[in-house]
Amino acid sequence: MRAHVSEVSTHPSHCKKEMTEPVANALGGEDQPPGSLPPPLFPPEAAGRVPLHVIGIIVVSIALLVINASLLIINTAATMDSNAHYARSTEIKRALITFQSVITGLESSQRGYLLTGQTGYLEPYHVAMRSWPKQIERLRELTVDDPNRLADITSLEGLTTAAVSRLEQTIRSSPQPGPHGNADVAGTDRATQTMDRVRGVVDRMMSEEDSRIEASRREVLRDMWVGAGVAVLATVVTVAVLIALAKLLQRYVRDRESALRALRAANQHLNLEVEQRTAELTELSQHLIRVSEEEKAKLARELHDTLGSNLTAINMDLNWIQRRLPEGSREVRERLQRVLQMLADTVELKHEVIEGLRPSHLDNLGLAFAMRSHCREFTRRTGLPCDVDVHEDFDDLDPSWSIAFYRIVQEALTNITKHAQAANVRIILAREPDGIRLRIKDDGVGLTDEALAKPKSHGVVGMRERMREMGGTFAIRRPSAGRGTVVEAFIPNPTKNASTAA
Repeated sequence: MRAHVSEVSTHPSHCKKEMTEPVANALGGEDQPPGSLPPPLFPPEAAGRVPLHVIGIIVVSIALLVINASLLIINTAATMDSNAHYARSTEIKRALITFQSVITGLESSQRGYLLTGQTGYLEPYHVAMRSWPKQIERLRELTVDDPNRLADITSLEGLTTAAVSRLEQTIRSSPQPGPHGNADVAGTDRATQTMDRVRGVVDRMMSEEDSRIEASRREVLRDMWVGAGVAVLATVVTVAVLIALAKLLQRYVRDRESALRALRAANQHLNLEVEQRTAELTELSQHLIRVSEEEKAKLARELHDTLGSNLTAINMDLNWIQRRLPEGSREVRERLQRVLQMLADTVELKHEVIEGLRPSHLDNLGLAFAMRSHCREFTRRTGLPCDVDVHEDFDDLDPSWSIAFYRIVQEALTNITKHAQAANVRIILAREPDGIRLRIKDDGVGLTDEALAKPKSHGVVGMRERMREMGGTFAIRRPSAGRGTVVEAFIPNPTKNASTAA
């Protein structure tokens, strides 16, 4: 594993040399002698002062552009104002059409009920009764800044209220509607006359809105033509000035483009080198983490299978010998008892080594139980209270997720023991709608930005690489209130992770 790392890693000075060589080759040439200065990026005439007539043309061009922009802004403001009036009139007309449709439906439903006696006509009638006040309110909102329109809406509301009252009165005065009933025909005629007045007001308002819409349309077209004419004239003058300026600057541009092409090529080469090295190092670090976990699991299985069976056999044989010793062999019994105690300590040590390599609780009892067990052991060794806030077993987690979360908890608790000087530790593992989030909080002295940026913060790098391999995120931050440190790891759900990757 160390040999693998050494093959991919490079010395900083070597990397710096490799990354600077393309720039030197692109700008100075490969045959440039050591210690000599590279040639200038631009020729001397391009690096000199710009002639006064060129500066004058630039100033004129800027002034023309400012004038053009000002005229366009003024014309655009006028066009937007006309367009706003056009949109307002269109919206009012649309609301009047809707109101007219509601009133027509109201009258049709009332007539249908009186002529046929079918109660099914009453349902659209009641719907229209509830709807027409809303339409009046909508019209009032659209015309609130226009007193003339608002007066028409008020008049329309009064006429509609009277017409609706007469419609309701005809329904109440017709207890037996239908072709053979006693419908209130006279009341219906009076209601129809009132409704005709309402329709007359609506038609008049719609005609006025059509006139306003046409006037606004003409204003918009006029503003557009004026703006187009001003823009064309200013553009023609500006283009003429810019053509003259382009001819004067053509020599400068040509020289600068050649230098920029070389710089772009060098930067592109450097970017490719950096991306390739970053991808290689990321893949290597994740590979080393996977290999380390596989080797730990393999070693733990070998210790459990081989050493565990041997220790069990030794324990059985020693117990067999103890049962068959004579009663008078007191000294031998004492020595045998010490051997049995040492064997029990060895079994316990074997168990701790195996749990450190690959926790059996993680594979057999789930992540939640393994975290609680590790926190109990942490409290036993350090005396620090460790609270685990987990409300489910997480038995359905992918094994790679479980070991990643578990290792982050291990590393975080190790850092807390060494550096935090904390009095309390809390671990929170919760399932969220878009993934699973782990938080480790302590109330210690906290970590500074300089400490996190140290090159030797391998533990932090390892935790971050574990989350990156899972497609998740990792962060270390200060709590919003109080002192201490918060270590947070999050792995999104597989579906979201896949869509993000896509």
